[in-house]
Amino acid sequence: MRSYSARDGLLGSLFLAIFVVVAFIATFGNSSVSQNLSLPLSARVASAPCVARPSVAVMAEANAPIRQRFEGRVVSTNLQDSAVVRVERLVKHPKYHKRVRLSKKYIIHDPENTAEIGDIVKIASIKPISKRKTFELDTIVRKALK
Repeated sequence: MRSYSARDGLLGSLFLAIFVVVAFIATFGNSSVSQNLSLPLSARVASAPCVARPSVAVMAEANAPIRQRFEGRVVSTNLQDSAVVRVERLVKHPKYHKRVRLSKKYIIHDPENTAEIGDIVKIASIKPISKRKTFELDTIVRKALK
């Protein structure tokens, strides 16, 4: 029985490397991939096709401005030219896998004071008017029953 030495591991890895190179050449042959390998790295990088993706800023300039939009219920109209809207969302609980209702309140700009308590409204983000007021009333979806 023959014992293995460090030289056997070195010969095995050398054989594997030669096998990989031969398989690569056999697969790609005279294609542009093997021709590009003969070039230095800087030339290969320069000749590589560049797939450019437009940035978000360019897309925003081309189209309408990017705005967050939510739908919620008006819960307070005590502020001047403002209203408070509660936006609810359903989230799956990480452990119990039950859908949990989470809500967040937004102070919205309503210059005509058209929103009333209980109305379902759509709101959209705008440039900040004050510390907490960064949304405006977009449309009233459904008026509250009186």
